Amino acid sequence: MKRYSLIIFTLGMAANVSFGSASLLRQLLQENRSEEAVPICRQYEVLPSRDEAINFACAWVYFRTFRANAAELLMQKLKNSSSLPEYQLLRIYGNVANELLPPDSLKNLEPAARQQYEEKMKLKLSEAQREVQKFLDRYKTTPMGKQAQELSAEFYEMKGQLEPAAFLYRGLIAEYPKSGRAHWGLGRYYLAQGDIRRAKDSLEKTAELWPRHIGSRYNLALISIAEGPQSYREAARWLAEAFKLDNADVGVLEQIGVLLEASGKPLAALKYWQRALQLNPQAAIASKKMLQNVPIVIQDLMAKKKWKEALEKIDSVSPVKDEADEFSLQRGICYRHLADFQKAYQQLALVVQIAPENPLAIRELGIAQLNLKKTDEALKLFEKATKIEKNEGWNFAWLGFALEAKKDYLRASEAWNQAASLLKEPTEIKQALEKVVRLEQKTGTRAVAGKPEKKPELDTKPANE
Repeated sequence: MKRYSLIIFTLGMAANVSFGSASLLRQLLQENRSEEAVPICRQYEVLPSRDEAINFACAWVYFRTFRANAAELLMQKLKNSSSLPEYQLLRIYGNVANELLPPDSLKNLEPAARQQYEEKMKLKLSEAQREVQKFLDRYKTTPMGKQAQELSAEFYEMKGQLEPAAFLYRGLIAEYPKSGRAHWGLGRYYLAQGDIRRAKDSLEKTAELWPRHIGSRYNLALISIAEGPQSYREAARWLAEAFKLDNADVGVLEQIGVLLEASGKPLAALKYWQRALQLNPQAAIASKKMLQNVPIVIQDLMAKKKWKEALEKIDSVSPVKDEADEFSLQRGICYRHLADFQKAYQQLALVVQIAPENPLAIRELGIAQLNLKKTDEALKLFEKATKIEKNEGWNFAWLGFALEAKKDYLRASEAWNQAASLLKEPTEIKQALEKVVRLEQKTGTRAVAGKPEKKPELDTKPANE
């Protein structure tokens, strides 16, 4: 949904509409929800309606959603009503809508073609405004006069003339205080002018008058996010309302992610950006945020032991190189857990070459070497890691593995005892101590152990007591 796009003009309808769908279509048009009206109108293509109000409504819907051909077919059916003010105003807008390009097509125009298009549209809009003025001269005091003024304001917006558009919206509000369309138009004007206080007032009034309008709630959320932490609760309220109205609105999903990120919850934010990209792979904010937060995405996948997915994500943003990059360590760890030890060794060796004091890289390289049966090299790496990072239990645990592979069971037992004194997780401590017991059985001796830091559930005393 394009939040600052020109907004759907209030439907001009014949009086005393009793048909339920016509009333619903009118409401959807009035509240800028024309895309929601399209499926209803499509039904009448299969089961044609003779209800004039339905045909008027659907003609507006199709013109407003860049389906000019479908709209013109309905205009043919309405020719017998060409003397009605509803038809005349619809024809004025239709002449403009027939030339309008959808936003996506407009973005793809070359600069010269875009300039040519804009110049053509300005002429078309000026012509349409003259027609609207003639219409107002005749019908201004009728209910259709309000709708013609709204259309005139919209044409000014389309030409980029915001001041006269705002002037018309203010006049409409003075005469019709409950005109949601005028409040919405004025809210967008104040946003464009940077007048946030007045913009909030107008948008809040729009949200009040249009209980199912996502655009006003979206923009109110943007304002609250920009105001900082003191307004995050308010932003969350507006986004929650918008999400409840449409949980597949890409813009809303993106901003929920932005708010979560600003609130210090990046992993929760990622879920909403991922959902936004599933719905629209070109979603700009979600794409940018996912790229910025790739390390967090990878860390989350690795924490969940999804090594293959993590490796795919790394490779998608950073192809394998012959020199180390910021992802080489993570790539090496993933390869190691996927049992591709040669590739793990290649990546980790690059990291250690440029960061020779990185204990994690050193330990991981040692693990790769140990699995490649290069025990002596692995042993040296683990010993180096224990000297650099003396309080990391896993450095000593892997040193114990290497010493055991060398059949140096006494030193291996000492290393595992040291690991048990440093590890934090009860299950890890238990495994380390079980390893010590097995090694002691091989040597017939008891190694000297440090006292484990936290093992409340284990009734284990240091071996030298």
